[in-house]
Amino acid sequence: MASVTSFPTRPKNSERTAAYVRRAQLMSDILLQGKWRIQILCALREGPVRIGQLGRMIPGASKKVLSQNLRSLEADGIVTRTDMSDLILHVEYALNEDVRELVCDVLDLLSETGAKYLDAQKQGYSPRLR
Repeated sequence: MASVTSFPTRPKNSERTAAYVRRAQLMSDILLQGKWRIQILCALREGPVRIGQLGRMIPGASKKVLSQNLRSLEADGIVTRTDMSDLILHVEYALNEDVRELVCDVLDLLSETGAKYLDAQKQGYSPRLR
């Protein structure tokens, strides 16, 4: 008797949509959570920074809030922490190279969408983003 190869069934459209939504929500929760995340990620896209530099780049954010966000981003694998202490405390934070390009693409898309929205408002109408 010949063996019959069975192929996995293709997931239904609603199952694919649900998985897509779960993945999108996960990234939204990681990258866009809180008031300071976008500003931190934008600052880190320029290269490694120390917490003091980051504080000067993002006025209004306390060192405690920056540290909490950086620790959370590090735990999520978005940011790397490098301890360069020899004689004095020197810790740098940078975007993880494995996800750097993806994070920068998301930031670029958010910036472009924001620019289009602002241009539309200047022209006298309020677009709806969907």
